[in-house]
Order: sequence, then structure tokens, then C-alpha cells
Amino acid sequence: MEAVSTRLGLYATQRYRWLRENVLSFALCVLLGVLLPLIVNFWMVSNPFLVLSVVRFIVVGVVLLAVFQFVSADAPWFVRAIMSVVLGQAILNYGFSNMVVGSGGAKVTLAELSVFLGLVFLLPRTISVLRQIPAFWACVVAMLVPVAVHLHGDVQRHGMAAIRDVLSVVDLIYFIGGLSVTVYGLSQGKWVAWRNRLLTLWIIMGVLYGLLSPIAPYIRALSPGFQSYQQTVPILGHMLTAAFNSALAIVAWFALPHVFPQRAWLRYPFVVLLTVDALITVAVAQSRNFYAIFLGLPLALAYFGYRKAFVSTMVGVVLLIVGLGMVELFGIKIPGRINEVTLTAMIDRAMTLSGKHGDEAGAHGVNQRLDWWAYSLDKWSASPETILFGVGYGQALTNFSSPGGDYGEGVLVREPHNSAVSSLSRGGLVYFCLWAYIVLLPFVSAAKGARRAAMSASENGHYKGVATWTVMLMGMFLLTSLSEPNFETPSIAAMYYFVAGMALVESMVVTGKLRVPVQTQALRSRV
Repeated sequence: MEAVSTRLGLYATQRYRWLRENVLSFALCVLLGVLLPLIVNFWMVSNPFLVLSVVRFIVVGVVLLAVFQFVSADAPWFVRAIMSVVLGQAILNYGFSNMVVGSGGAKVTLAELSVFLGLVFLLPRTISVLRQIPAFWACVVAMLVPVAVHLHGDVQRHGMAAIRDVLSVVDLIYFIGGLSVTVYGLSQGKWVAWRNRLLTLWIIMGVLYGLLSPIAPYIRALSPGFQSYQQTVPILGHMLTAAFNSALAIVAWFALPHVFPQRAWLRYPFVVLLTVDALITVAVAQSRNFYAIFLGLPLALAYFGYRKAFVSTMVGVVLLIVGLGMVELFGIKIPGRINEVTLTAMIDRAMTLSGKHGDEAGAHGVNQRLDWWAYSLDKWSASPETILFGVGYGQALTNFSSPGGDYGEGVLVREPHNSAVSSLSRGGLVYFCLWAYIVLLPFVSAAKGARRAAMSASENGHYKGVATWTVMLMGMFLLTSLSEPNFETPSIAAMYYFVAGMALVESMVVTGKLRVPVQTQALRSRV
């Protein structure tokens, strides 16, 4: 009996020690396995809509954290912060641009905040090289002039509207971000790997997300949203950049084959995805600009030396036309941005460029833009002061309010849908000249790089192919910025400015105009 008591006492002592040593694990098991499910179940029964909203935000948060982690896994956090923001803008575009931190009037967009934080750590590490780049100083001056001349008075007169409008100037930080990230990557000897990883994610995610264009309204209805300047904006379901990404994926297929899966059984299905994505995004977008882009794509690729791509891309254009004809012939109902997706609708939309033919709304839009440009330029030319320094930020550059749409009441159209006119009108000749220099110099540099003789796969990190991809991206945005507020739209401005900074540094390095010292392992470990 005594032996049994001793054995039971020893067993109890062992269990008590085990429980004391594992009390945290035991508590977590009870919390996660019992209490949390009971609380969530009670919460769902009492307030199911709030639970659904929280779950939506959790899902979006997990996706954003995953992008931050994988965009360039071996890069420091301040590099990943900038690159993941660019990727978020490129894929989620308008919804990502309106993700804010703070409340009431004290709101800061997550994108700009992340880039600012990244630059706080990047600039001290790269300024010795950046100061050798004239465009860097032009960008700094371009960001300071509107603030010094206009911002204080404009905020007093127009309040938050001035802050909103000056974001088109603030977005120049993406150009500094592109310069800084590229210089830092080169100094670490890792830039090519980081760049290729970013482009791979950009292209693949852009294609897969673009395939969802036909169900974009349903995605927006299920998505969580943030209260922006004029309305609540869903995070998911905006396809503003989908057709751009589709064209960029096609360019990459010929110019950057190394960023795609190299296994044959993966490459051929991806060709199908590229074709389907182009058909869907161009058809659903119903944009005259995209029609011009995809018709010009074969010629542009042939001009930069990819003559085999001419036949392939022309086949894609023919497939698009035939596919739209079949949709119309069999009466398949596919909702588009403006009308149902048909070949007749595409032809009518293209004819509206004349301002007299095609669908009435499209033709009216062309004439309306001409009125907006004239109205803005009249404001700009009102006095020598406005000609030199512009009309400032806060007042609308048009006199038009859009009708009610998906989000309720109509909103004021603040920009004349021409980025050159906007920059000139708001910032005057001083800002416009600086801005044009920043925008056009990388484009010209990349165009020269794309025309270089073919290089080996390892030489200069596939520079010719990357230059071709970047000049095509910048060319598309420059073309469409003549009829759309591209550089006033943060998601598109972010894509352009970052790629422009990247293209300018690579061009200067390849042509010997800039030298980036590669740090030794000992120096890297201290950074």
C-alpha cells in the first residue's frame, strides 16, 4: 500500500512539474481550441457583418504581408518596403492607393508612408552616388518649389483639397525610391536578383489578377474598403492597371524570358494565360488607349529588334478581333466598362477618337477633354505669376462634376485628363520643366538601351531586355497620360516613377556615366 501511495505521489509530482513547465502551451491550447472559437461563434451570431468585415481585412493583411516578405526575400526591410508598395500599386492600383493610416483629417496613405520610411534608411546609404545624378537634384527641387510657393496659402484657402492635389508632387518620391533602391542593390551586388524577383511577381500576379476583370464588380462588393477623400474605396476589384500589365507581360515574354518558368510544361500554359488575359482585359476595359497600345505593340517590339515577336503579337491582335466577333455572333453577354463586350462596340469606341463618330458618350468625352484643357490653360495664362508658378493646388482645373456611379453621388472632376496640362497649370513653367526632365530623360535613356546590340544572357544583367520592357512601360503611360490623369493617379505614377528611376541608373551604369562601388562583405555586414 505504501509503495502504491509513493508511486501515485511521484506520478502527481511529475504531472504537476509538466503542467508548470507547459502552462503557457496549455493556456494557448485552451484559448485557441476552446475560448476563441466560442467567442467567435458568439460574435458571428450577434454581429455577423462586423465579423465578415474583420475577416476581409485579415485576408488582405495576410496577402500584403506575404508580398512584403517574398518581394525580395534577402533584401533589408527598407528595400522591401518600397518594392512591395510598387508591387501593390501595380496590381491593386486604386484600392491600394487609398489604404490609409490614421483617422479624420489626420490620414496618411500606407503607400507614401512606407516609401518615406524606406527612404529614411536608404538615402544615407546611397546619397554619395545619388548626388552624382542631375535628375535626383531636379526631383528634389521639383518637390520643394510647389510646397514653398503654394502649399501654405492653398491649404488655408482650400483645406484638404490642396493636400490631395499636391500628392501628384509628393509621388515624385517614387522616382527617388527607384534611384535609391537600384543604387543600393548595385552596391550590394544583388540588384539583378532583386529586380528579376520584382518583375517576376509583377508579371505573374498582374496576369492572374487581370483574369478576374469580368467579375470585378463582385470582388469590389465583397472587399473591405477605406474612406478616401471623396468616398469609400474597396481595396480589391479595381482593374485600372490590368490591361497595362497584360501588355507588359507580353513584352516580357519576348524581352525577359528568364523571369518566366523555364519548364516546358509550365511555359505553354502560361502562353494560354497571356493570350486569355490580353483578350479579357482589353475587351472589358473598352479603352481607346488600350486599342492603340495593342495595335502598336507588334510594331514597337519589331523596332527594338524582336522581329519574331511581330508575328506572334499580330496573331494575338487577330485572335482578339475574331474572339470579339464570335462573342457577338453567338450573343454571349459579357459586361464591359461601358457597354457589353462585342466587336461592334470596340469599333464604335475606336471611331470616337474623331469626336464626331462612334458611340455618343465616347465622342462627347473627346470634345469634353478639349474643353477641359482649354479651361485649365486659360487659368494658367491669366497672369505672369501663374504662367511662371501655376495656379496652385486645391482648386479644380475643370468645371465639371461626374454623374453618380458605383459609389453613390457624383464627384468633381479635378484634373483635365492630360498630365502635361495639369503639371503646367498647377506648377507653372518652373515645375513643368523640372517634371518633364524627370519624366522624359529615363524614357530616352531606356529607348537607347533597348536599341543596343543583343547581349549575352549574363552580360549587364539582361540589360537590353530590361531596357525594352521599361521603355514600353513608360511609353504606354506617356501615351495614355495625354488623355488620362496618369501622373495624378498614385498607382500609375508610382509604377512610372519607380521604373524610371531604375531605368536611369541602369542606363548610366551601362554607359559608364555612373559608377556604383560594390561594398565588401565586411562593409555589408555593418550596413
